[in-house]
Amino acid sequence: MKVCIATEYKDWSCSHTGKGVFFSRLIPALENLGCKIVRPGEKANIDVQVGKKVWKPNAEKVVLRLGPAHYRKGSYRAANARKKKALKRADGVVYQSRFGKKMCDTFLGEAKCPTVVIFNGAIPEDYERGGSDFLAATRVWQGQKRLHEIIDAFLLADLDSTLYVAGETNLKAKDSRIKMLGLLSQKELRRYQSACRTLISIVWLDCMPNSVCEFLCSGGNVVTTSASGTAEIVDKKLVLSEKPWDFRPCDQNRPPKIDVEALATLLRKSVSMPPQGCSHVHIDTIAAQYKAFFEELLGG
Repeated sequence: MKVCIATEYKDWSCSHTGKGVFFSRLIPALENLGCKIVRPGEKANIDVQVGKKVWKPNAEKVVLRLGPAHYRKGSYRAANARKKKALKRADGVVYQSRFGKKMCDTFLGEAKCPTVVIFNGAIPEDYERGGSDFLAATRVWQGQKRLHEIIDAFLLADLDSTLYVAGETNLKAKDSRIKMLGLLSQKELRRYQSACRTLISIVWLDCMPNSVCEFLCSGGNVVTTSASGTAEIVDKKLVLSEKPWDFRPCDQNRPPKIDVEALATLLRKSVSMPPQGCSHVHIDTIAAQYKAFFEELLGG
């Protein structure tokens, strides 16, 4: 089976973005399953477009991989225009979570072709397990990512551990147990993922972040929120319950307030729980699911 996968720059060598990092893992895993990866313009059985149409497909079937739809008040219609157009022309659609599918169904319209939900994935061998600290990681800390609440809950939990915060932020540490790391390279981030016991990811309306799949593959636990796709892959005992989203346009950087005490309780619980396991987000599992969907579209 020949599969065309590329970025708008026509390769995956630039893997600093979330989708780039994911496909840099998926491509070798698909090759291990017998797929041949080709570039745009080459004849293929399956062409994978990411989020929107970027190049003219030259394949039997076109698969659209969709993350979250745009839902910001006042701008979501224009922002979603290319996604909607690509959705109408797709022969198959991969959504990254059930939450993400419902978001896309609401703001883009339901697909008129076969669809599947396939999580993101990572490689367990990339990590070494050890340590009992906490990690909160993203590229840029925006309002929907709730860094203030993470810090308040960590201090309230009053554990003998350190909270490492990776990513760009103007927030200053207000306790010696909190270490601001700034933006890290993938290699540097893997070191902290290996060294920490718990990842705190309570991003409101998140679809399926790579960081959560990576942390599960590193052998740790993840504390997250019910108002996200992340809740679909982590231990339910570590999911912070909050009011369900009504799937109406909103400002994602003004999320509802959360129960910081309840979050602190989950942080305490996470350190005494055994690692969850990661077979459901192992990149080999994910690649097999992609290949099975490709074969379905090609008629077996």
